[in-house]
Amino acid sequence: MAEPVRAWRRPPPPPPPAVTDLPPEILADLKRLRLRLGDNLGGGTPELRRNRTAYDEALVLVADLLQIAGAPEPDLVIGRRILTFPERAMLEKAVVAAGVDIGLPHRSHLRAIGTGNEPSRPRRPPASVPAPAPSPPPPPVHVSRRARLTNEARVMRRRLDAYESDDRLWPTKVDEWCEDLDGFDALLIDLATEVGLPATALPGGDRRRLLSEERDAIEAGLTAVGVDLRGVRTP
Repeated sequence: MAEPVRAWRRPPPPPPPAVTDLPPEILADLKRLRLRLGDNLGGGTPELRRNRTAYDEALVLVADLLQIAGAPEPDLVIGRRILTFPERAMLEKAVVAAGVDIGLPHRSHLRAIGTGNEPSRPRRPPASVPAPAPSPPPPPVHVSRRARLTNEARVMRRRLDAYESDDRLWPTKVDEWCEDLDGFDALLIDLATEVGLPATALPGGDRRRLLSEERDAIEAGLTAVGVDLRGVRTP
């Protein structure tokens, strides 16, 4: 007796990259900003608000690269808004759990043991022993627009490769594929413009959806200038 026909389920997403595969400049920038902010993640001076905005953008980008469930899309945060306190706390916890060091202080949950009923207090060093000076923050690491667009395009390329390699069909596969393809095409055009590819390689007017031959030509042009979207890092 033949087996019953079962409805296809949506395939699981591709596994997230390991922490060692993430762009080191983004990780360094994320940690630098978190150390600079400390516990001041609310209001403050204009410089503090700028650092918090940059930190939120780096945090959502790392969360997207790690494919953390429930993380907001970078396009809905970067250049648009800051994270709420619950969103930021959730993303920080998930990113640290994935093995990323973002510079969060590790507070001990143990108290010093006192005598009798007196509250215990931390021991203070003698007056003659100077307190150690705090280590200076790491030097700032600038993440260029080209690097950010390249990382986002690599994430989208992995998604498209997953669609193409899976011959199964589920009800929303075509819609999801087309939506991701449109987003990838927009990233390709922005990245091609950023690296200075000839205008003849780009679609005319305001058209953002690429033909397959145009898409292949732009990816080949990007590879020729050292931008490989298939995950192979180039200098």
